[in-house]
Amino acid sequence: MNWNRKTVLVTGGCGHIGSFVVRKLKERKANRIIIIDNFSAYPTDIHEKVYCEDIRRFENVEIIRGDISDKQFVNRVFNEEIDVVFHLAAYADVAATIYNPEEDFRTNVIGTYNMLKLSLDRNVSKFVFASSAAIYGDKPWSNGPPKFSEDLKPEPQSTYANSKLWGENEAKLFHQLYGLNTVSLRYFSVYGPLQIPKPKSHSWAVAIFMMKALKNRNLTVYGGQQVRDFIYIEDVAEATVKAAEVNGGEGEAINIGTGRSTKIIELAHIISDLIRETIGIKVEVEILNYRPKGDPLGGYADTTKMKTLLDYTPRIALEEGLEKALKWYIKHKHLIPSWI
Repeated sequence: MNWNRKTVLVTGGCGHIGSFVVRKLKERKANRIIIIDNFSAYPTDIHEKVYCEDIRRFENVEIIRGDISDKQFVNRVFNEEIDVVFHLAAYADVAATIYNPEEDFRTNVIGTYNMLKLSLDRNVSKFVFASSAAIYGDKPWSNGPPKFSEDLKPEPQSTYANSKLWGENEAKLFHQLYGLNTVSLRYFSVYGPLQIPKPKSHSWAVAIFMMKALKNRNLTVYGGQQVRDFIYIEDVAEATVKAAEVNGGEGEAINIGTGRSTKIIELAHIISDLIRETIGIKVEVEILNYRPKGDPLGGYADTTKMKTLLDYTPRIALEEGLEKALKWYIKHKHLIPSWI
C-alpha cells in the first residue's frame, strides 16, 4: 500500500494501542492521519502528556475530540475523503463494562455501527476493527491450557467480550452483504510502555504488577492459574497496520498473539525477580483464592492465520518485552496512579 497517498482515520488514536498505530503510520509516511478520541479512558493529562504528546507535533496529524456514538459528529469527520479506517476506540476494560453495561453498549455497539455505516457510505477501502481474545471465554483444559483458533465457538463471559463479538459479526456482515473490506483483529493480552491501568481493573497485569513493585508493594494474584498470551505493544501495532496493507483477509477474524501461554502466577514471579535484579527491590507474591467476575481461565493464540494472512510473526519475546516495559515504568514513576 502506498501510504503517502492515503488519508487514514484512527478512532481511539490517543489511547495505548491507537497511539502506537499512529506512530507506525507516521513511519510509513501516511499522507494524512485523522484521530478521533473522546479522551474518556484516562484523565485528559494522561492522553495529552503520555499517549499523544509527540503525536501532537506531527505535521500531518489532526486530533479531533469527539464521541463515536454521536452520529452527527462522526458524519462531519467523514465529510472529507478517507481511505482507511482503524477502529480502535472502545470502552475497553472488562471490569468497567461489567459495572457499566450501558456505556459498553453505547460505545462498543452503537459507536462501532456508526463507524461501519459511514465507512460503507463513504467508500472506505479498508476497515480494521479492534476485537479481543475475550470473546473466546473459557474452554476445557485437558493437557494444559487450550489453544484458541479462530474457528472455536465464542463464549463471551463479560459485556465487553459480548460487544466485541457483536462488532466482529457486524463487520463480517458489512463485508458479505455490502462489500466493505473489513478485518477484525482479536488482540490477546497487550502490554508494554505507556500502558496505565484503570481503577478496579484486573486487566493489564504487567502494568499493575510493575507499578505495585515500584511502590514496594506485594503483588496480589487472584487465583493465579489463569493463563494469558502476552504480546508486546509494538508487535500489536505492526500487525494492526499490516492488516490494512494485505489482501485476502476480508471479512475474517484474526488472532493477534504470540502462541505462548503464561500463567499469571508465573508472570508475577518473573516480574518480582526482574524488579529485584534491576533495582534491588524485593516484593512478595500474594495469592488470593478468588477470581474476579468475567475473568476467564484463558488460553493462548493459534497464530496460523496471522502468519498466513498478515505475513507477520511477533518479534519481541516476553522476557525482552518485560525489560523494555520496566525501563519505561522506572523512568515514569510519577505516572503511577494513587490507587495502585
